[in-house]
Amino acid sequence: MMMLNLLTSIRFVLVFLLLLSLPTFSTVVAADTISNADIRHDQFCSEQCSSLSSCNELYNNNFVDLRLRVNNFPIDDGPGKSLVFGKDFGTTVSRQTFETQFILDIAAALDASPCHFYIISVLPEGDDNYWDSESVFVTFRLFPVRVEFVSSLTKQLQEPESVLHDGLVTRTADSLYGLVALPWDFTLKLTYSISIVGDIDVIHSSRGRYLNQGSLNSCVDAEYKGSRYCIFERYLSEDIERALSLEPGQFTILFIKEADRQSVVVTFRLIPMPDSDDNWAEVKGEELVHQMSDPKSLLYAGNVTYKIDPTWSISQQERQPRTFTQYVSRPIPATSADVYERCKATRRCPRAWSSYNQSSSESSHTLQEYRNGQHSTVPLFLDFEDWRQGTRGWKQSCRRGRDDICLPTSLHETTTSIAGAHWNPFDFESLGPSIPAARDEWNNGLVLNKKTMELTIDGQSKLIEEFKALVHWMDEEFHHGLTDDASIRSREEIRMNITDYSEVISSEELILDMLTQSQCSAVECNLVFNTSDATLTGAINATGVIATTPDGTEVALWAFDSIDIDENVNITLTGQRAMALVSRSSVRINATLYALPGTLGGFPGGFSVARRPNDRLVRVCNEQVDLRGFLDVCQAKSPCCPGDRPISELANGIVSNNINGPGSPSTRVYLFTIQTSAPVVSEMQSLTSSADDGQTLSGGFRLHFNNYTTSLLPHDISAPELKRRIEDSLNPTKKNRLDKFDRRDARSGIGAVEVTRDRFGPSGGYQWNITFQSAVGNIGKDSSQLTVTNLLVSKGADISLETIRHGNSIGGTFALQFLGNVTRSISHDVSATELAAILLEDVDSLSTVDVIRSDPTDNCNDGFCRNGPQRSGGYIWTLTLTTQTGNVSPFSPTSNDYDYEGEVEELNALNYLSGCVDSDCPVIHIESGHDKSHNHKMRSIKAEKPFSLAYGGAGGGYGGRGGDGFGDIAAGKAYGDKQISHLYGGSGGGVAAGQPFQLGVFKDPRGRGGSGGGAIEIVAVNDIVIGSYSAILCEGEHGADGYMSAGGGGSGGSILLAAGGSIQIDGMLSVTGGDGGRRKSVAPVDQDNSFGGNGGAGSGGRIALYGESVVLGKLLLNGGECSATNASQECNGERGTIHIDSGLDTGLVIDQDTGAAGTRRSLHLTPRSSRLPFNPKRLLSSTQSSPEYDLGASSRPGRISFYYRAENHSHSNSNWDGAFELREARWSYLSSKSDVAYTAVVGLFFGRNEVRHGVNYIGIPHDDEPIKELDSLPSTSFKSRSWSKVDILFDWENHRHDIYINDIQLVQSALFQGESIRAISLSNFHEGSGVWFDEIYVGDDTTMDFYCPRLHNGTLVMERPIQKGWKPEDVGGVSTTHPMQRHESHVSRRPLYQREDGKFIKPFDGLEDRAFTSDVKFRSNDGDRDHKKGSFLAGSLLRLPRAQASNDDDANGYLIGKRPDTYTWYGEHDYNKDPSSLTGGIMACSTQDFVTWKNEGVMLNFANLTDMVDESSNVLRAERPKVLYNNSTQKYVMWMIIDNGTRELGMAGVAVSDYHSGPFEFVRSFYPDGNQTRDQTLFQDDDGAAYLFRTYYTTVDFVIPEAVMQPTWESVKNSDGSTNFALSYHRAAYDPGYDDYHDIYLQRWRTEDKPWQVICVNRITKEEREVPYGKEHLNFDGEVCQDPFEYKIVLGQGNPNFEESVNGIQSRFLDPNDPANNVWIPNSVPEVQGQTWKDNFEDGTCGRMKVDLDMQTFDPDLPNREKPNRRHCSNLVDNPIHETQPDKRIGDATVLEQRRAKYVAVSRLTDDYLDTSGILHTYEGELTGDLLSIVRQFRDDSMPFGWSSGEDISSAFKPQQHDNQFSQTKANQSDIPVD
Repeated sequence: MMMLNLLTSIRFVLVFLLLLSLPTFSTVVAADTISNADIRHDQFCSEQCSSLSSCNELYNNNFVDLRLRVNNFPIDDGPGKSLVFGKDFGTTVSRQTFETQFILDIAAALDASPCHFYIISVLPEGDDNYWDSESVFVTFRLFPVRVEFVSSLTKQLQEPESVLHDGLVTRTADSLYGLVALPWDFTLKLTYSISIVGDIDVIHSSRGRYLNQGSLNSCVDAEYKGSRYCIFERYLSEDIERALSLEPGQFTILFIKEADRQSVVVTFRLIPMPDSDDNWAEVKGEELVHQMSDPKSLLYAGNVTYKIDPTWSISQQERQPRTFTQYVSRPIPATSADVYERCKATRRCPRAWSSYNQSSSESSHTLQEYRNGQHSTVPLFLDFEDWRQGTRGWKQSCRRGRDDICLPTSLHETTTSIAGAHWNPFDFESLGPSIPAARDEWNNGLVLNKKTMELTIDGQSKLIEEFKALVHWMDEEFHHGLTDDASIRSREEIRMNITDYSEVISSEELILDMLTQSQCSAVECNLVFNTSDATLTGAINATGVIATTPDGTEVALWAFDSIDIDENVNITLTGQRAMALVSRSSVRINATLYALPGTLGGFPGGFSVARRPNDRLVRVCNEQVDLRGFLDVCQAKSPCCPGDRPISELANGIVSNNINGPGSPSTRVYLFTIQTSAPVVSEMQSLTSSADDGQTLSGGFRLHFNNYTTSLLPHDISAPELKRRIEDSLNPTKKNRLDKFDRRDARSGIGAVEVTRDRFGPSGGYQWNITFQSAVGNIGKDSSQLTVTNLLVSKGADISLETIRHGNSIGGTFALQFLGNVTRSISHDVSATELAAILLEDVDSLSTVDVIRSDPTDNCNDGFCRNGPQRSGGYIWTLTLTTQTGNVSPFSPTSNDYDYEGEVEELNALNYLSGCVDSDCPVIHIESGHDKSHNHKMRSIKAEKPFSLAYGGAGGGYGGRGGDGFGDIAAGKAYGDKQISHLYGGSGGGVAAGQPFQLGVFKDPRGRGGSGGGAIEIVAVNDIVIGSYSAILCEGEHGADGYMSAGGGGSGGSILLAAGGSIQIDGMLSVTGGDGGRRKSVAPVDQDNSFGGNGGAGSGGRIALYGESVVLGKLLLNGGECSATNASQECNGERGTIHIDSGLDTGLVIDQDTGAAGTRRSLHLTPRSSRLPFNPKRLLSSTQSSPEYDLGASSRPGRISFYYRAENHSHSNSNWDGAFELREARWSYLSSKSDVAYTAVVGLFFGRNEVRHGVNYIGIPHDDEPIKELDSLPSTSFKSRSWSKVDILFDWENHRHDIYINDIQLVQSALFQGESIRAISLSNFHEGSGVWFDEIYVGDDTTMDFYCPRLHNGTLVMERPIQKGWKPEDVGGVSTTHPMQRHESHVSRRPLYQREDGKFIKPFDGLEDRAFTSDVKFRSNDGDRDHKKGSFLAGSLLRLPRAQASNDDDANGYLIGKRPDTYTWYGEHDYNKDPSSLTGGIMACSTQDFVTWKNEGVMLNFANLTDMVDESSNVLRAERPKVLYNNSTQKYVMWMIIDNGTRELGMAGVAVSDYHSGPFEFVRSFYPDGNQTRDQTLFQDDDGAAYLFRTYYTTVDFVIPEAVMQPTWESVKNSDGSTNFALSYHRAAYDPGYDDYHDIYLQRWRTEDKPWQVICVNRITKEEREVPYGKEHLNFDGEVCQDPFEYKIVLGQGNPNFEESVNGIQSRFLDPNDPANNVWIPNSVPEVQGQTWKDNFEDGTCGRMKVDLDMQTFDPDLPNREKPNRRHCSNLVDNPIHETQPDKRIGDATVLEQRRAKYVAVSRLTDDYLDTSGILHTYEGELTGDLLSIVRQFRDDSMPFGWSSGEDISSAFKPQQHDNQFSQTKANQSDIPVD
């Protein structure tokens, strides 16, 4: 290093000596020439040009002017001082030497001819940021343009070891200033922190932070190319090249320097192409300026240039204000129009979620503190929106046991089974498709709901559109977007960090495709449930299972996660098994489920006697046979009822049992034929005529039989003739017609006879033997006697009849033995009626007996009846016996019991008959069946064994008894139970046949009985909802009409609904019985009813409903109707049964159409229709049951909230509607205790006109008695049909709670007892309205313990954070002085001042010079003010006119309608739950009267704040929010101060909202105009312009040359030469008490020159009160009046405590306009302009001022004056007293003094209020008091806003103060009042 220095020195000396020896340098040489003797004179010089003029001539405009800054060559001492000793200003040898060496240094650095370069000027020029008396700026010209030369110089300037820095002059070239190519180099400003741009590459220097990698071409290096700086440089280069259509390399970055905390200034170069126009760079610069004013230009579309600052413009030329926000942190979304979403965002409503896993039936409840944030588990949240959840969890509080007493908790059912259900849904595999739906929902199971699907598809489509819109915005409209991460600087980086939504969109589109193809989109919306094979086909295909009830009844069961069927679905139910639908969640059915009679477990109507084993799963009749008359439609080839096994098939020996159901009029039928017989002996009688001997007979005779008489028979009638005459005369008709006549019309005759004749005696007599060939039995005994009338003529004539042989006749008795019974003795000729009666009486198990006997008329003794007795008197009895014994009656149509028959009972006879012929005695033959019947119709049934048949036309029974039919068969009976313990179908009615044989007579099945209704069971873990369009029909079928007889109606079936939650029936359930059939003809009056008649009706079925709550709709259980055949026929079916097992004494359902806060559903308690049972002792164990929700465990929630709504009160007779109570334990536990002090921890009772609140009271469900003892809350009325939000906030540590209704606090810090909450209870009251609850939340409180103001003793008080201002280090230190220095002069060396006693002069006895002046008016140990607890006034208040507030307010009804203006208060709130973190937010409250306040919640959470300048990761906090409404954007804009925990940042933040009540979207954090701020406010002028007022501290350096001499000080003289001590003081020093030129006017304006009198006026009541003087009369904020409720009228402010001020303060101000004060002009201070007091007063560092500045034109105590031109500050110190010897300050520049002061900056905001426009003005002073008072204080008619920002683009940074104004400005720069 020593050798290097030595060589350098030697080189310097040689050059120096050489230069001195050159003759051309001994005289003045022009600056534009270089001598040929120059050691670097070369070929370029000789061949091209060697002077400035020749080069100009040669190259014309082909040149570029360059500029360097060279340090250590002060212009005052002359450039070249370091080369040539001595000093000579102007064109001197020193100057020439300096310039020559400079050119040589440049040429050497470039290895180029020096003739390329010519110095244009060497001046102390540049702007204030670069001015330095120790430096000069050298401007030189390069001929011709050589871009490589410029680039090389640029680079070398940044390289300390470069050749350029070896130059004797250029070695001190300023690398930070760089090389400026005057026509090519420009600057622009970007709003990036330099650390974000350059990261670790930022260079720190005493002159600031910068990046010079551009000048160094560092980014060419491959290793450095990927650095953050180079990436930024690439972005910027590409942006400018694109914006200006440049070729690569035409744009070069030179420097990036820190402008302020959030901005950098980029120095760049635009390099023209060789053929470019001369002004190419200038044109390009102008183009950039133009693009800067166009937000749609390519400049703003750039990767990084979208953050260009137009207030800087290009090189600060044509600077433009920001009229809109060029960039924001992200796209500002519109605030949600959803009231509920805003409520959640502001935390007035919890952002809670309820999730239901339908597969496991498990619910989870979570809370999100922030949208899209993490979920945390909470005890409960019920929004009732998921229909699958329903009323899940709400149970009866009192489950009663014996004696109607509430069971204790230990005896409650703990099983998870569903009461009344035969099956648990979780025992079966869940069926149906699983379709993902919108927003993580799934359609699982049997879901066919068009409306829901459309909503789901719409929601999914909107979700996809949201994603696509986001992607589109990213791709196409990403002009102003940034993330919250400041390190993501460019659009490219933003895109690299943006989530790729392509896969998400594809996934969501796949879901949408699945949705659009699901349900009934691609298929007919039909469903077919076939219970026979358990298949489901149609829109959804699935196969269920065959389940069984406890008695073995088979049921086809389908299990699903969810069941939702709407009215658009056509459902067909078929199959023979009963049907069950079970759901793991809820069931919603809004379609018709019609069980065709005879299906789904319903039994067929009477007709068949058996079912084929293979056809049991097939319906008997096809589905076309629904309404059958005569069934003429069944005449086709294929039978209508292929499942029939008619009675005709009995001959095949089939198994027959009751196939028509246990409630059908089915009976076991036995057919028997009983026949008695004996030997036949034909009776013979002899008819003999005679006379006395010798007489000759003549005449005749007559025969008589059964009132028949022959004509006169001749005495000698021949045998044939007599036969003829007997058979013709003694019978009712001719013999050949005897078997054909109606014996009811005539008596029977003698039948057929055989006659023989023999002569008898001598008198001509005869003997006729008459043999009764057809007559029955013994003539005369079993029939009439044959008699004769003697009409013979002769003496002694006689004729006689004698029985020669009696006919054989059966006599005696017999008995029958059947079903274990033996009858009495039965006459051998017992009639059918008598035999039937005997059998019914003597055989217990017989139901009916029908008997027909041969010779039923007892008029067949002639032997000619077709059904007459046997010749010996034997009869045939045809028996039809019915019994239930052996009548196997399965309870299911598919039961295997159909394979079995009952045992066959035999009919036996006991023979006691007489009528033997010899040993041949009478016999009794009993035949099974009717084949031997004398009646051919009876013989139509070929049944040799008993069979089962439902006949007689009676109705089927189930829920009740069926109606009587026309026959003797009893109507169907009830079976099962009302609980439907077994799932049975209805039974069929009887066939239209009085006797079974009638079914054998007809070929076709006429008069069929109606089939029974089916059986359907629906089970849901949660709720069952039967919609208004829904009907579940399990009805019995009508009996078929018939001509002579009609069938009986079938009974209704079963409907069982079992829900773990509630059952809501809006539609219809029907299990009605079928009507009895009607006969078409009118029966003869004397006809037996058994022959035919109207059918009886079926009974109603059974409905059983099991649920915690059951709300009924239309239930039809009626039996069928009929037309009685006679008066004694009770043919109507009985009503069915309804069983409701509901623990709740009030209806509890989900209202599908009403929800709070815009939601769709809510929990509805239906109005109570009955009062409580009388409970005089108010026993807890005897109460009714209310809905109770068990949280499952004790909980200590911080918040419980819900929405409440009551029905219209117009028809209500009760003052109370509903109650919401919180219990420490379940009611079942409380009611089992005898010493309960209270049942409710906290309760609220809602009535028509008031709300009452209680703690720790005994409350009984649905009992309104306790309400009388509770406290009434402040006036709160609930509007009918309007929702009210209720919040209960708990402080468990102190056992206190608050209650809010509609966000208005009605209960504050009320005490309660209790350790936790276990259960929630709801109640409603008799005669009250229906009530609704919604959005029930139990969990953490996220409201941050914030409370709105409350009125206390007439004053608004509230808890507020500690109010802090500027930190001590911000305020700065106190004033300091330089060490004193003694300056000797000729004066000090005079003998007078050399005395040993030190008289006349004493060293260091003066005042020290100030080194640092703190002109801060207010300071404390905490900073600029003492930290103090905040108050209401520490927030900001926004007035909303009534119209605007109406548009803003939510749907809760608050602030709606005609009302006063609304005021919204905003303020920060610290939530100290975690002291180690900054948690809290900006809160808001609103009011109309400043008494009642609505808590608007969290406007902006601190967690949403980010540092968007330097990406500091610290937790941030906001304070001092101010809100304005922007009419043009229709947004509320909030400005705030943002800082971290150590308060190092002092940033401003901006947030926006579409609503005054928030939430506010955080937009950005930044430093307004580059400054920190901790104190700011906003003002909006009448024209809509908005201004930001803020304070800041800054230190100004006062720079002057070093002191050489200071002149002596001179006193001010009067006109007579005497000293004016007062004015001397004024001109020597600044004292606000004397020199404030506002003093006289402000004193009068403030009325300080009058006695104290201040009056406070109430803004609302206009009431006035006078406030005495003194601190004791100030309020807690130290103010006189209670602002904003009062305003102040000041009549006088003279301080009465001092004599000199009691009548006002008199001014000591010396009027500059007084000529007496303007006599003296100073002349003893060199370099200071001498002027009068007036001129000096009005002249200052900032410009000229007028005395009447800021005087109020409306001040009545002052005359009207010309409005002031208030533009700048003033200062008047021009003659300071000097204690030292005179010095002359002409030395090197130095910072003589630093002055720190506080300033107020007034910045006009951009049109959208989101940024400062760059137009601002600064004033030294304080921003104290409220903004309105400041505006009033400085307002006049000349401008809309007194403290105007002006119209100029300016900066809040204060430059160094220098030159000759220092002596005037060093003490007090401004006398602007800061009161």
